[in-house]
Amino acid sequence: MNRVNAHNTSFFKGLLLATLVAAGSAVWAQDPTSTNAQGEQTWTVNFNDTDIQEVIKFIAGATGKTIIIDPKVRGPIKVINSKPLTSKEVYELFLASLDVYGFTAVESGNIVRIVANRDARNLPIPTEKNVNVRDDLYITQVIPLKNTSAAKILAALRPLVPQYGHLTTYEPSNALIITDTRANVARMNELVVQLDKIGITQTDVIPLRYANATEVVNMLTQLEKPDPNRGMTTSPPVIVADKRINAVVISGDDMSRQRLKFLIDDLDRPQTKNANVRVVYLRYAKAEDVAKVLTGMMQSFTQSRQAEGAAPNTQQPGVQADPATNSVLLTADVDTMDTMLSIVDSLDIRRAQVLVEAIIAEVSDEDGKELGIEWMYRDDKYGFGASANGSRGSIGGIGSAVLAASDKNASQDDKDTALANLASGLSGLSGQMFGFGRLGERTDFLAVLKLMQSSSKTNILSTPSLLTTDNNQAVISVGRQVPFRTGSYSAVGTGGNSTIGSPFTTINREDVGLKLEVTPHINEGDSIVLDIKQEVSSLSDVSSEDGIITNKREIQTQILSSDGETIVLGGLITDEVQTGERRVPVLGSIPVLGQLFRSQTSSKSKTNLLVFIRATVVRDDKVLTGSTAEKYRLIREEQLNHVRNRGLLVRKSEIPVLPEWESRQPVIDLRQDPEPAKAEE
Repeated sequence: MNRVNAHNTSFFKGLLLATLVAAGSAVWAQDPTSTNAQGEQTWTVNFNDTDIQEVIKFIAGATGKTIIIDPKVRGPIKVINSKPLTSKEVYELFLASLDVYGFTAVESGNIVRIVANRDARNLPIPTEKNVNVRDDLYITQVIPLKNTSAAKILAALRPLVPQYGHLTTYEPSNALIITDTRANVARMNELVVQLDKIGITQTDVIPLRYANATEVVNMLTQLEKPDPNRGMTTSPPVIVADKRINAVVISGDDMSRQRLKFLIDDLDRPQTKNANVRVVYLRYAKAEDVAKVLTGMMQSFTQSRQAEGAAPNTQQPGVQADPATNSVLLTADVDTMDTMLSIVDSLDIRRAQVLVEAIIAEVSDEDGKELGIEWMYRDDKYGFGASANGSRGSIGGIGSAVLAASDKNASQDDKDTALANLASGLSGLSGQMFGFGRLGERTDFLAVLKLMQSSSKTNILSTPSLLTTDNNQAVISVGRQVPFRTGSYSAVGTGGNSTIGSPFTTINREDVGLKLEVTPHINEGDSIVLDIKQEVSSLSDVSSEDGIITNKREIQTQILSSDGETIVLGGLITDEVQTGERRVPVLGSIPVLGQLFRSQTSSKSKTNLLVFIRATVVRDDKVLTGSTAEKYRLIREEQLNHVRNRGLLVRKSEIPVLPEWESRQPVIDLRQDPEPAKAEE
């Protein structure tokens, strides 16, 4: 490896001597004829603040390279060495010294350029594919990536490149371009290889035996959320559930997939087989209703899990209601039990109540007019009265009383009795009357002209008050059950043969009277939706061969009202006009004079059914207690009025009166543990 001839040897000796004398620096080289075990010439080189120009001359002679020095390259160099070096090792030492003092060497064939580090990137730097030598020679290398994005690795390597180096990416080929010393390029090349291995993406399918794939994926996704504080440069793994085969599909680098496999193995465990039984005592809800809701929900929940491909649960949930204690018995695994308890808590709440007060009134406008002449007659033996409108009974009694009172042969007692009967009969007639007649010894008659007009107004049928919980129907019915014939059977036969049997009639009893059904629904803001069905039925005066005829008026509607607002329903008016004429046979048909023996009637009626309803939301006991106390006091005040207006012969103690209203004591819940008794002081 020694390329220095004898001429060069003499030159080195003179150079070293001149340097020692002139510059005061120590540069000592071993005799050029010294060789190592391999026969290579060696030097023991030490530079003590030697000018870099002189050092470069020495290196050029030792290595045989042509060196071009940039004018900017100047200054002393200090190197301490005690080991004999070959020419190759001397050159590597020289390159390392240049890097320390801010210079570098750029090779182009056998020519070496010594320049400042910051100017090296502008020179034709050699490009090497494989870096086998780790010296400080300035080179450029292109590193292709196979698995990871070059842009992501660029961010990780940039802090490792000095200011005079250069690092960039080439996106079309996903490669890194590095310009730096061989040693630094080799170091970054090793890092790139490791980072590119981390980015290798593969896919694994992991079937599950016990757990549900969807639930496992949801849990793993939460665990694998990227944390900005970690500074991760790799992409997070992809986790997907395959419901068809109940498996988890993971895609990512090897480290991520191994971590996920361990987690999935820990999660895919059989559920406990131990029965978990709880008894939940309900405070407000009904045990049967809660059990029905839970049973339906658990069936739907189980079917949904099986449809998603989950393994069958070893502990099927069970629900049983105990009406005696108003409690529900729950049997399920731990996770399902928590869900069931949460549902029970949501259902077992105190529901608001609605107080519905109604007034059912029948407003009628009925006018009746009657015009007629009533005749009375008496002879020695008999007395009678006749009315053209058929009021024979009352007029006959009046006629007999008048004639009896005028009988001269009657005793005083009989006359007094007749006068009393006359007064009673006249008081029972309505309208205006006047009469004329002749009272003689043998034959008397009397005629009474009657004019009557009647009118009626309002009739309150009922004032019901209903209290019910939200979404529950309340019904009040006042009336009687009337039998209606629905069929009959009798003995029948053909051809002289008859079927022997007992005839019978089938009937069906139906309610006739007043009926009110209300179902409240409390909305947000205390507005109330009321489903109302109100029915008023009665027996008709008209009969039929087929059975009884009933009159029925019904209102069925849904309304929205505010809390405490009064709503009126109805307004269906029935308008009925009736006219009639009654006459005395034969006499009533005589022209002109027949008017004296006829009576005409005319009636007109209008009936309007109105329902006034007020709904009040009751959310606490105070409102309910106040409403009850108000009605209680009204009844008691009515009883007190009867006591104050009682007759002289009625004693006060004989009229019942309710006691004063007193608030009831709170109900004690026996299911709770009683408070310990306080010790007496």
